[in-house]
Formats: sequence, C-alpha cells, structure tokens
Amino acid sequence: MGKRFIMENNELTKWHRAYTQNAYHELEQGITRKQLGTLNIKAADRKVLDVGCGPGNLLVALSTDNPRLLIGVDVDATFLSIGYSKIKESINPSSKVPTLIRASLPTLPFADETFDLVTCFLVMPHVPDDKVALTELARVLKPGGTLAISGHGFGFPLRYLKRFRLKPLQMYLASIIYKGTGKKLIRNTLQSEKKICNVLHDIGLAVDVQNYNKKVLGCVATYWIRATKSDTIPNAMQ
Repeated sequence: MGKRFIMENNELTKWHRAYTQNAYHELEQGITRKQLGTLNIKAADRKVLDVGCGPGNLLVALSTDNPRLLIGVDVDATFLSIGYSKIKESINPSSKVPTLIRASLPTLPFADETFDLVTCFLVMPHVPDDKVALTELARVLKPGGTLAISGHGFGFPLRYLKRFRLKPLQMYLASIIYKGTGKKLIRNTLQSEKKICNVLHDIGLAVDVQNYNKKVLGCVATYWIRATKSDTIPNAMQ
C-alpha cells in the first residue's frame, strides 16, 4: 500500500491548487493517458518509477496498467501530501496506491538497474544539469528498460506572452545564458530537444520516439521523448 509522506509546515499555495486542478482535469479528460499512448508506454507487470510526480496524476494513469511496482518521487512535500490524498481517491482498491518518496534529481535513493520503466515529465527544464540528471535516471533503469521524458522547448513562452508579461523574456535570457555557459539561472529554462536526444545517446540510450504536442511560430512548445537503455554502458556513464 502507498506511503503517505507528511512533512511539517507544508504550505498549500494558490499555485499548488491550480497545478493540481489542471493535472487532474487532464487526467479526467484522458490527456494524460494519451501522452503515455503517444510514446507507447506500457507499465503492465513492470517496476515503474515516476520522477517529479507532483500531485500524482501520472501515477494514477500508470496504475491502470497494473504495474508490479509503482513509486513516485518529488522534491515538493506539499505535492506529495496532496498527491497521496488524490491518488487514494482515484485508485481502487487502495492496496494499489503507489509508494511516494521525497527525493529529487540528481540523487535518487534507489539501487542501480532497479526499474523497467522510468517516467520524468516536465522535470528536465528545472534540473541544474541535463546530463547529470539524465545519467541518474539511466542509472536506476535496467538494461533494455524504457525512459520517458518531456520538457519545454523554445516555443513554450510564446503561448503565454500576455499572461506572464516579463517571464517569457526571462526564460529566453536564461536559456541563452545556459546555452553559452551550461548553467541554469532560473527554473523552467528552455531546451532544445535535439540536445536532449544527443545527451541520451551519449549515456547509452537509444531514442525510439519523439513527439511534439504543439508548435508556436515553428518552435516546439513541449517535447516528448521515449528512449531505451542499451545493454552496454558507454564510457560516459562509467
């Protein structure tokens, strides 16, 4: 049965509420399941880890495949608390509720080659170093296992110019600095999906599927990638 992760002084902000509401709206509308289907993700009888699980909507979708093991990790204790309650309401019987653990990239509390499937959606824009984070995801993945990730491309801020005002400009500036220095100054730094694919190749994962849910002015807003871990480990990971 899933574990509730309770932390002291959790602050339920307006942002947490809005994010959770939107996440479960997408789950109810079948959007979350469609994202998994687009990448041909199958969790049946597999050991599955969702990194950056947030309020747990993806875990609920994955649970319908009856995985052998289902674990969600997130750095935000408030999301884990919300997630446990929402997941318990959504999954029946409660014995299938996944385990929730507070953890974050680039250090995951699992042994090498533990999972058959690792999902990590909309987390890459927030990690300090893409290669370090992807290498850690690959570490806990079994040879032949599947990694599914997504992130925001250069078209993402264009959808929110009016609502966010200066934030898109900040995101573009941070992305230019990241491209030149390799350092991320703010959360949600934009990335090139081609660069992510190159990193995956360097650390021993073969990209099987690439998908883009929308382009704005010819630029990818959000990318979705599925990759398979090779049976041999390249020097970059040793």
